[in-house]
Amino acid sequence: MKNKKILYQEVSDSIKKDVIEGKYPINSYIPTENELEEMYNVSKITVRKAIQILCNEGYLVKQSGKGTEVISNRPFNILSKASSFTTILEKSGKQVEKKVLAAVETDLYSEENFKHDRIVEISRMFNISHEPAILFRHYISVPKHTDLTIVEQKNFSLYTFMASVGTQISYIDDEFSAEVVSEEIKQMLKLTKDFALKRIRKSYDKNNFLVEYTIAYYDTVKQAYVIDYEV
Repeated sequence: MKNKKILYQEVSDSIKKDVIEGKYPINSYIPTENELEEMYNVSKITVRKAIQILCNEGYLVKQSGKGTEVISNRPFNILSKASSFTTILEKSGKQVEKKVLAAVETDLYSEENFKHDRIVEISRMFNISHEPAILFRHYISVPKHTDLTIVEQKNFSLYTFMASVGTQISYIDDEFSAEVVSEEIKQMLKLTKDFALKRIRKSYDKNNFLVEYTIAYYDTVKQAYVIDYEV
């Protein structure tokens, strides 16, 4: 990017991409303001605005006398100041195992206003302390030529995958309800009762296109749903 004048938002996006992809790991420090000025061929004001955006989004924090530290690499960190449910469980000592069950193309939700015509259904099971506890069915809008082999990787991350295909989330609608589940769901989660906590999450981009539609079932008998907000 040397020799090209770019806006502070572009600098911010570039640094964020490097953070998400692990170039600047959590607890490490990004280059100094002077180094970023040279890297992007921009002014100090532009660099400071770019850094401030990432601080406001929860990716970076300025450490007096040390530099600017990376504190998060979540692709859509700005959407919530709350820790994710699985992060809370892991911090409490619970072992969370995530497994992709299937990834197939579908037209089940083609009537929705998705960003792309190609819709992929990704089914995942989360085990807590070796017991099935959460079943996810994600319907993701992806570009036509997206490589789906990444979904089969051991450490697959849904939102990292979405970010890698250029998806940016601007807002999310979340609904929760208690629901009597089908026999299939009951068997998959090994439920001791006929109901589970059902969650429907819809994620939209800045143009109001749907980019994610997720249906999740939580066995709250095994593990209560917990929210830990940062205020």
